[in-house]
Amino acid sequence: MKIVKWLIGLAVTIVVIAVLAVVALKVLVDEETLKAKASTAFKKQTGQELAIAGPLNWSVFPWVGLELGDVTIGSAPGFGDKPLAVVKRLDLKVAVKPLLQKKLAVDTVVLRGVRLDLQRDKKGRVNWAGLAKAGKGESAEAGGHEKSDANSLSAEDFEIRLQGVELEDVSFHFTDEMEGNRIALDDLNLSLGELTAGKPVPMKLRFQMKNRKPEVEMAVKMSTDMVFSDDLQRLDLSALTLNVDAAGEGLPKEGVKLALASNIGLDRKNGVLALSDFSLSGMNVDVTGDMSVSAMNSGKPRLEARLALQKTDLRSLLALAGVELQTADPEVLKQVSAKFFVAQEGDGLTVKPLNIHLDDSTLDGTLKLLSFNGPVVRADFKLDQIDLDRYLPPGEQAQASGEGSPQAAPAGKTEKPDFSALRKLDLDADFSIGHLKASGMKMENIHLKLRSRKGVLKLDPLGADLYKGKLQVHAQLDVRKDTPRFNVTEKLSNIQVEPLLNDLTGSAQLRGTGDVNMELSSIGLDDASIRKNLNGRFSINFRDGAYIGVNLAQAIRKAMGQTVSPEPEETDFAELKGTGVIRQGVIDNQDLYLASPVLRVTGKGKVDLVKEQSDYLLTTKIVGSLKGQGGEDAAKLKGVAIPVRIKGDVRDPSIRVDLAAALKANAEYKIEEKLEEKIQKKVGDKLGKDVLKGLFGR
Repeated sequence: MKIVKWLIGLAVTIVVIAVLAVVALKVLVDEETLKAKASTAFKKQTGQELAIAGPLNWSVFPWVGLELGDVTIGSAPGFGDKPLAVVKRLDLKVAVKPLLQKKLAVDTVVLRGVRLDLQRDKKGRVNWAGLAKAGKGESAEAGGHEKSDANSLSAEDFEIRLQGVELEDVSFHFTDEMEGNRIALDDLNLSLGELTAGKPVPMKLRFQMKNRKPEVEMAVKMSTDMVFSDDLQRLDLSALTLNVDAAGEGLPKEGVKLALASNIGLDRKNGVLALSDFSLSGMNVDVTGDMSVSAMNSGKPRLEARLALQKTDLRSLLALAGVELQTADPEVLKQVSAKFFVAQEGDGLTVKPLNIHLDDSTLDGTLKLLSFNGPVVRADFKLDQIDLDRYLPPGEQAQASGEGSPQAAPAGKTEKPDFSALRKLDLDADFSIGHLKASGMKMENIHLKLRSRKGVLKLDPLGADLYKGKLQVHAQLDVRKDTPRFNVTEKLSNIQVEPLLNDLTGSAQLRGTGDVNMELSSIGLDDASIRKNLNGRFSINFRDGAYIGVNLAQAIRKAMGQTVSPEPEETDFAELKGTGVIRQGVIDNQDLYLASPVLRVTGKGKVDLVKEQSDYLLTTKIVGSLKGQGGEDAAKLKGVAIPVRIKGDVRDPSIRVDLAAALKANAEYKIEEKLEEKIQKKVGDKLGKDVLKGLFGR
């Protein structure tokens, strides 16, 4: 505050001296002589030209006034004839009588037609160098020694009153050749009412601005009623409105129009800043609320804000910013709103309550940042429902539903991920979701806990109801080293597998109720690394179901040349189970077993996920009657093990049925070469490819 008092005291001193000087000049010096002396003194002090072409008028009583017209200040040498500043009119009046009572009463200050043109050339020289040099000299002289003089004037000795300020048609231009930029502030108009403590002071401001780098144009309008206290410790801006209209580089092609309204109060003594009835609208956004900052003088300010985002079309807002979203459902992101209360004090922040509406979904919860250092985060969220597939790009949504084919990743070196932020994160978060659809799969009553400490992120546990069964997952991601590691334990219990596969892949090859258990671990995050380093074990156990798409009994009867009636294309089973291990991306299963009323199927072999190669043997044995309606019993195949070798590319494997070898191993049976060819084609193709597709989802 010391410097403020010094400046006000200096201003008071200058005004008093000016009053006395004007009185003397009125009596002793004529107008033209005064203009010449002023120009000479200015030239000597700054090295720049000063010309006063218009009238120079002054008054003595009851107002000591000075009125200037057509004043021109030249640029520093080397910048040509273009003037630094032009003033069409300056009008300043000070009342004489109040001065005798140590009161400074200033009439409305009028400044019209001002043109200020600042320049800096490529070498860094400026066209206001003389003024700057003179100013430094005055500052050095004034600030070199601080003397105490009992007779000197001080701001505290005067009661200052200003009738108002009128700035009209003011322009400020700055051309910077060093940076290749130009800033133009034009049509600046300021209207300020009488500055009287405790009374509303109307204020209006408008201007237009242009910037070259980046190219931006802006129009600004502001109005308010200002009230300040005698000691300037309290300032209130009531009915504040601010309108901004901008366009140009980096902004939406339609431009940006923002409107702000609020009541603002600043209490410097108590360290409080408050915004009430706050609203910000524009660009399809409307935010309302109240905000306050308290304890600003303590060094530990406290922020409180109660804000509401009114229903917003987020898709249109992003489009204005040049972001075009492609989603499976083009109607999503059009209805977004939020309400929340924020409290920030010291190194912590709390958002409670938090309520967000996104289309048909509602999220409620709390968020606490116990410390920004880390950060240390505690969160609890509840989501009623969401269909994530609606928000995916159309291609990804189709793949998630089993449609189309996966696209290969683009070639080229991928950027190494940075896990430094995750290593510092201290997180405890609880989530619950009523209904969720993701990748076509539907889940209910989802609960999950997410924990992160020193680079180890744990999902422990995730539980959900799905397809009349239960899902439980435990997962961990370790990024303490540059190469991340993860492990997952997943358990599906009493799952209805047919609707699950239909939703997940678009078609189902399996029906029944079953359990699936998996324990997996790997290194890396990209697909190739995960496959190469994948290890673990798994088990499946399905009951009272069917393998859909293949009727083994009917296929064998047809191959035997029997006439069969239409039957469902499926093979019923009472039990389907198996276990396996995964080592370095190679799946090894040796005990696949399927039991149906007429068949027993066993399987064993390996599938290399890295090379995408398979070597698997299915063995089918007929244990019951293959008799169909209108057909004959194929008794000679009963008890014969029929091997099916599946080998090669998992997407298009080679399938070979060695029925002849199976029969030769049983000398009591005879079969013709034609029968082998028929079964090779009809049974082999049907059995091998479809079974493989069902096992590996291809």
